[in-house]
Amino acid sequence: MNNKLRWSRLKLKLILCLIGSFTASALLFLLLQSAGEDLLEHYRTRSSFIHKQEEQALPALQEYISGQHLALKDDERIAEWVRKAKYVNLYLYKDNQFLYSTDGYTIKTENTRFLPDPDIFSKSQYSTVTFADTAAQVYMEYFFEYKYYNLITFLGVILSFLFFIVLVLFFINKKTSYIGVLEKEIKILEGGNLDYEITLKGKDELSSLAQSINEMRKSFIERLESEEQARLANSELVTAMSHDLRTPLTALVGYLDIIEYKKYQDQEALAKYIHNSREKAYQIKHLSDKLFEYFTVYNTEESDLEFESYDGIQLMDQLFDEQSMLLESRGFRVEWESAFAPVPFLVELHLISFRRVFDNLFSNITKYADTSAPVTIAYRIEGHWLLMEITNVINTEAHEVHSTGIGLKTCQKIISQHRGQITFTSTGGRYSVHIRLPVNTTQPQS
Repeated sequence: MNNKLRWSRLKLKLILCLIGSFTASALLFLLLQSAGEDLLEHYRTRSSFIHKQEEQALPALQEYISGQHLALKDDERIAEWVRKAKYVNLYLYKDNQFLYSTDGYTIKTENTRFLPDPDIFSKSQYSTVTFADTAAQVYMEYFFEYKYYNLITFLGVILSFLFFIVLVLFFINKKTSYIGVLEKEIKILEGGNLDYEITLKGKDELSSLAQSINEMRKSFIERLESEEQARLANSELVTAMSHDLRTPLTALVGYLDIIEYKKYQDQEALAKYIHNSREKAYQIKHLSDKLFEYFTVYNTEESDLEFESYDGIQLMDQLFDEQSMLLESRGFRVEWESAFAPVPFLVELHLISFRRVFDNLFSNITKYADTSAPVTIAYRIEGHWLLMEITNVINTEAHEVHSTGIGLKTCQKIISQHRGQITFTSTGGRYSVHIRLPVNTTQPQS
């Protein structure tokens, strides 16, 4: 739908409020009009205030004519008095001949169609009015009750309009009050209290805005916590790495000093110091490579990786076969666990990063696993997930090596970038790695 034609919920509520308020105001007007007319009619029948006004109209006309010295032909002046008096019409006759009449705005003479017949009125309904030049008969029509009907209508319109304004302001006040609440609560967040939850009211754009602020607040908290955890992890990593680097580096410097200042006893001792120096230099290189790999992975966002789709069975078999050959060349025995034929599937991943996970995992096996026990490898499909498990027995007789766990942290980051999970368990001397990756179980195209 066109955005210009799509009404927001807040705008729709305002329109419905206006329609509802107008309808209620119209009903109130009809009620007031009906009640007012009933009261006026009841009062008219029980009082003579309108009759008194009618009795005063003729003397007022005669006083006006006498005061202004008007002649019978001064019809415009007579009409002027009628306009000022309001709610009165005059019919003037002379010797039973119609002269003219007034309807409050205009003068009607004998040229007017539908002339009033003087016989339609009784003799008692005529009154004699004395002009400056002659006397004439006048018949007066009175409409004084319309003055009060108009007053009732005017008051009904005013009260209904005020009622309409009150209803609209009530709705607007609810929304502006909520806006005021949001403003105060946002200032609380600005003050640093991110645990304060924004109040949610209604189901419109304002409540949606409040919900968005809450989600943004939670995301910001999670980001701060994540950054704090990363800072602590990096701090621990740097501390551990500095210790691990300092130890072989100190030994390397010591060996080189012995060689530099010829403090060795014979050529055999010199060869030993050179060999040890070389071992420590490789150890430092290995640690620095791991550290560089760690920071490379952690500074790479998921969006920076180019994922490609692979035939899952072929890829897993290839990766595991490569690592199995490496283990067997180091004296390990590899066993595959497979209860059923794997389901064909497609997997999307960044192959270079994913190979790095396998290199780290199997490199740890060569360092810390017992060669007398088999290394078991298994993978299977459950739903839309690829589950992999690598298990080995820990070599308890091997020389204890202090590890920073940088390789495992690198693996966790890479698997996380692939929207998967990796966990490590150690039970009864057996060490297991469990990897969970999302896959598409659609039959791969050949």
